[in-house]
Amino acid sequence: MKTTNYLLAASILLLTVGGCGRVEKDMLAAPDDDQLDRYGLDAVKLGDKRADAGKQLDALLSKPMQCKPGKTGLGDKRKAYITEDCTAVPVDGQVGKLWDEKLTSFSATFVENQLCHLKLELQTSGNYEALYDKHGKKIINLFGKPDETGTQSVKWQRQGDEVTVQDLGDGKVAVDISNKKVMQALHHKGD
Repeated sequence: MKTTNYLLAASILLLTVGGCGRVEKDMLAAPDDDQLDRYGLDAVKLGDKRADAGKQLDALLSKPMQCKPGKTGLGDKRKAYITEDCTAVPVDGQVGKLWDEKLTSFSATFVENQLCHLKLELQTSGNYEALYDKHGKKIINLFGKPDETGTQSVKWQRQGDEVTVQDLGDGKVAVDISNKKVMQALHHKGD
């Protein structure tokens, strides 16, 4: 099952409607972690190969990603791993669209040609309850039971993957999807 743009809607809505009985009921009925695939957006998931993930991510953007290659070490290993850090160029204050909302910031990190990190910022309509009504239950079913919920953020964690969605106010939402183990191990960047 694809983790489509529904991630955004459900996550956003969880932030402001978190105390709603309907949301709590949907969360209790959500699948357990062992029933889920890796986290991601649309057809893109963490661990996807660079060529496939790049095409899917570019489809969200107004202009193709701008990427900088590099090398890094992971943890205490002496091997140099190939990295690629990608961002998007804004056009009239936005870099693209995700779930019919303005995508205002975008970055992706690939390590050894695999997607390891996505960081997005969206400018939404701010009507989180309407978004939840339309897509919330589907999103919760895609990501399972949140591990942490608060008034300003929701976090999912499984097998080293992590998603954090944070309400930045005024309809702005930050989405951070990462392979936590790889991103913590990145320590020494070089050219």
